[in-house]
Amino acid sequence: MAKKITVIEDEIVRNASIADFSSIADSITIWQRLTQQQYAKNTLVAFKNDWNSFVLFCSQHNSSPLPASAEIVHRYIEKMAQTRKLASLKRYIVTIGLVHRCHALPNPCLSNEIKLAMHKQRLDKHDDYTNAYGFRDNHLHDLLDSFMLSTKAKDVRDMAIWAITFEAMLKRSEVTALAINDIDVEQDGLITLSVNDNLIALSDIASQAINRWLTLSMIDNGFVFRRIDRHNNIGDNPLDHSSIYRIFRRASQELDLPTDVIFSGQSPRVGASQDLADAGLSVHQIQHQGRWRSPAMPAQYIGQRAKRDNTLKKFANKNNK
Repeated sequence: MAKKITVIEDEIVRNASIADFSSIADSITIWQRLTQQQYAKNTLVAFKNDWNSFVLFCSQHNSSPLPASAEIVHRYIEKMAQTRKLASLKRYIVTIGLVHRCHALPNPCLSNEIKLAMHKQRLDKHDDYTNAYGFRDNHLHDLLDSFMLSTKAKDVRDMAIWAITFEAMLKRSEVTALAINDIDVEQDGLITLSVNDNLIALSDIASQAINRWLTLSMIDNGFVFRRIDRHNNIGDNPLDHSSIYRIFRRASQELDLPTDVIFSGQSPRVGASQDLADAGLSVHQIQHQGRWRSPAMPAQYIGQRAKRDNTLKKFANKNNK
């Protein structure tokens, strides 16, 4: 969840803070003050190191780090791209933008120059990206065999999430936002989901998994999937993205997969795409079923790198016009 950090409004305090952030800092104290202690210590250490690197680069090029120009940020990204991966470049952009935003200064990272620069890096560094390990149909059925008779709330809930997320190719945000009003149960027990104005008919297997959860939990309004405490009590609060990650990480552990195989919240969309490709569906058919806006990601998931690159290049060219 995004942090809501208050912008420094007092001019004297803001000027003093700008002075602090215009030179290299040895501790995270100024970061704790800037972010109102809303971040964990390790996150603040990462912010500090990233910002110090940018400040040093600006000093070497006789340029101001705060406020920074889009040109110097662009040059910094090009320099760091020589040795850093795309994930690191994205983090630098977040850090630079955060410091400017908190000081009520124009954010150079929102400029078209930086947006296009990052598009270029995504094209150049697409091999940095490693797909989440695919959660596939055989994984789901193995888990069903293990937990179909369990009456523990956590087992029943997780089984429903594994089934519905895979079969409906749901994003984590769609799973956590799913409400009772989004579920239509027919007389025969089959379920149709309403997800962002899309109707998704589920199989008997997934429908049974959800019906078991609704029966056990006795949830009849509000969010479908909720937190469960250590005493097996079902709460009122919905799950968040980290909860979905842990539920799929549990799946990889329950299946006794190798230690380097860890499912994530993205794994069911990856695995479903791969299963559909094996069944003969085209990239565009998979795109439609997974509700992607472009075929780039399903193409990546099923190994069609060339198609993904062409899609991304078309997007970059469109924004260059």
